[in-house]
Amino acid sequence: MIRVNLFISSSKKYIKRGFAILSPLLFLLLLFGVNRLMQYLICDDSDSYTRLAFHEMRTQEENIDVLFLGSSHCFRSVDVGITDELFAANTFNSGSALQSWDGSYAILKEAAKKNDLQRVYVEMYYDIAGEVYWEREGLTSVYIISDYLSPSFNKARYLMEGSAPDYWIDGFFPARRYWQKLFSKGHIAGTIAAKRTEGYKNYEYWGDPETDQQYYTRKGYIANRETIENYDFSAEGDWEAIPEVIFSEDDKRSLQRIIDYCEKNNIELAFFSVPMPYYNMVATGNYGSYIEQVNELLEGSGVPYYDFNLCREDYFSYDCALFMDEDHLNSAGAECFSRLFAGLMLGQIEEKDLFYDSYEEKMQSISDRIYGITYCVMETEAQKCFTFETVQKGTLDCYASIYKMTPDMQEYEVLRVLAPLDDICVPVGEQGQLRIDIYTDEQGTELTNQIYIDY
Repeated sequence: MIRVNLFISSSKKYIKRGFAILSPLLFLLLLFGVNRLMQYLICDDSDSYTRLAFHEMRTQEENIDVLFLGSSHCFRSVDVGITDELFAANTFNSGSALQSWDGSYAILKEAAKKNDLQRVYVEMYYDIAGEVYWEREGLTSVYIISDYLSPSFNKARYLMEGSAPDYWIDGFFPARRYWQKLFSKGHIAGTIAAKRTEGYKNYEYWGDPETDQQYYTRKGYIANRETIENYDFSAEGDWEAIPEVIFSEDDKRSLQRIIDYCEKNNIELAFFSVPMPYYNMVATGNYGSYIEQVNELLEGSGVPYYDFNLCREDYFSYDCALFMDEDHLNSAGAECFSRLFAGLMLGQIEEKDLFYDSYEEKMQSISDRIYGITYCVMETEAQKCFTFETVQKGTLDCYASIYKMTPDMQEYEVLRVLAPLDDICVPVGEQGQLRIDIYTDEQGTELTNQIYIDY
């Protein structure tokens, strides 16, 4: 009897110990299970191209030989259909919106799990530089990547280094970001309906190449058929010059990690910047400072940097029709750039022939003209007023005719004809579009820009 009691007592102790050990694990399993359910119900990623790209990256049977990393300048500029052919290899575009270099490093490690990478090319958009990662508040660009990384130390490190502790819960539990949606029956019903479609379940491409201006093609490339005409370049607010110190310590650490990883794994590495419209470079005013800082940062690493904003026009025309906005190439521009990029990387084009030696030399080569405008908006109780500044190279006269159109109008209403580009006001609360025709002569015979601004 005593032995039985001792056995029962001993068994209870083991059960308690086992439960103490297993209960945290069971709690975590329950927590992650509930999170997955909530994520399915309220997180609508049915139009996420990153979801499609990461699925392709993980499931394609063919080895990825060439990997492109970077921001939207990357996924809009590298047409994998063209680079596949020219590199005679399987190329993959892993760009994502506002992808910083810590994100590029995380994706690099993700891609390398299943692929024997031969070449890695990292895009360097200047407006990405300067982030202090723990000071990030708008974390959409981080979550775009982290939501589709495989559960791993790589993912945990990316979230914990790339965001402050206050945001870690939102990072590891995506449903937490959208908890308010839980009380919206319409949202939940719409999300479930979208996720139950065959297109969603089978990771089919979104967008129609026959009808849509923008659509996902394959392997991370986003095609866009929009074009800029008549130098229709504008941006709200003042255009900031390149800072004297543009790279943060976090940037430097992430870039060094990419360099070290590629060196350790015998992967050929290069950094590059995609060509932008002259509007962007003229407005910045000192883009050469960025080029110098990148080269200083990479000095001694043995890794090259190619800035395609220094291309000679014999190789890349910078025609407005190659761009979709003041930053990005469209499909026609991506085709030109992809061929040019492959030609340089494969040694078919000489670097000394392709590029000007400096930003200053490049700026001397471009025409004196008005490349676009910037504008600011001020509101009073009765009016919304626009003030304008031209973005131009050289000393040029500027005369503007300004028109507006509201939804109830059939044609543009004239607000001002051939006058200096000055303030213009519209009623507060009114919605419509301004059209600004800019001329360099008072007679209005030389149209240089036709700019449209929605308000």
